[in-house]
Parts: sequence; structure tokens; C-alpha cells
Amino acid sequence: MKPHSNTVSFLSFSILPIAMLAAQAAQGQGDTRSLDEWSYEPLYQAGGIRAEKLLNAKAIGTNDNVVGTIENVILDQENQIVTLIAEVGDMWGSASRHVSIPWEEAELVQEGVRVPVHEDNVEDYNLFDDEYVDDSYIFKGDMGQTTQVEGNVLTGPRIWKITDVIDDFASLGNDTGMGYIEDILLTRDGVIQAIVVKPSSPEFGNGPQAYPFLGGSDDWQPNALHYELPYSGESVSDLPAFDYGEYDNLWSD
Repeated sequence: MKPHSNTVSFLSFSILPIAMLAAQAAQGQGDTRSLDEWSYEPLYQAGGIRAEKLLNAKAIGTNDNVVGTIENVILDQENQIVTLIAEVGDMWGSASRHVSIPWEEAELVQEGVRVPVHEDNVEDYNLFDDEYVDDSYIFKGDMGQTTQVEGNVLTGPRIWKITDVIDDFASLGNDTGMGYIEDILLTRDGVIQAIVVKPSSPEFGNGPQAYPFLGGSDDWQPNALHYELPYSGESVSDLPAFDYGEYDNLWSD
């Protein structure tokens, strides 16, 4: 069962104003865009998932026991989670291994992420049997650009992992470093809502700031050396701090 399937209709409705605001915020003249129409209120109202909380969340097995941890997240070209990468196995008396868990088979619960993996079926979730991991070899040949996920696991330029962005440097244009990406916000259906940047200096703002995510356009590609924000220094410095306390996250502190 897909996580929080009973909230799909509400979330589909609530993400609409976020998408509209992101599109409006992307409009501007030349290379610099405006944040005048961007607001945190739709994010606060919709709530969702913090990527920083999802990474390293406990993987809860079918018997309510902890079987491992969530190590990474794979998303598609629509910025939708498609696969969770988990490390499991220590409790079964064997070496730990990485497995891929389809997003629709995972369930977000208060204790972590409930997964269908157990000792007898772990081979069914072999990382290298995942369709999105298989796609990486097509991308490697056709596109010539890949990203390492775990060990030898690769993803193509439009099938990407969330750690491609988390902790990445953020800049204004190509040459003005202004901080780093400390978190990514997603709906409970697993679609990216926004990125959260921690400014490196008060001149760029006080406290973390949420911005529209530019993935899925020509503005950003996985494996970029840094994440470029197409805004002016004045727009960035005027953006208020994002209040995590107002964001209804399942795993709040």
C-alpha cells in the first residue's frame, strides 16, 4: 500500500498552490528570477516529509522489528520518489546488504519506514534488480553521465539520488557562494516541494530559507558542481527564515 494513501486527495489539492507559486517565482527577466510571489504558507499548510529525517530513518520489518536503515532515495525525472535504498541484514546473522524498496511498497510510520523485507525474501529486493538501477546502464551508454549511489550502483542524469542535492553548495549565479542545501521538503506522496538552504552569511539572510526546486528543467542537472539559485542577492536577503516548527513533518523533533 502506498504511504498515507488516505491523504492522496488532500495532498494532491494542497500541492497545487505550491506548484503554482513555484512557477510564478520562476518567472523573471533574463537570468534573474523573482521571489515576489513565493510564500511558505502553502508548505506549512500541506506539511510533508523532510529528506534529512527520511535519510537514516529506521526500516521497520513485517514483525515490527528494526531490520535496517534508509540510506538513500532515488527519484525520477518528475522529482518523485521511486525507490528507497536501505541497508539491512545484520540482525539475520549475515553480512549487511543494500536493497531497493519500491516507494509504493513502503509505508511511513511514526517509528520510521515500514518495509516488506524479511530474511526469507531479501533476495527479491536485490538492488541490481531494480528497474531504475537497470535504467542507469542505458543512461550510461546513451548519455555518458552517471552518478554513484551505493558501491557500483549508478543512476542516469534524470534518475537521480537525493544525496545529489543534500549538502550541496548553493550559489547565486556561477560565482557567488551563499550557503549549502541542508534539507529537501517532499509531500507524503514523495514529490519534492522545495529545497532548504542554510545561508553562509547574514548578508544572504538569517536562518534556513526554502526555495522552489528547479529540478526537471534545464536550470539544474544531477552531478552539477553546485546548485545555482537564479535570484538576486536582494531577493535572497529579503526572504524570511523557514520555520520547521510550522511544517507538519511526520518525524518532528
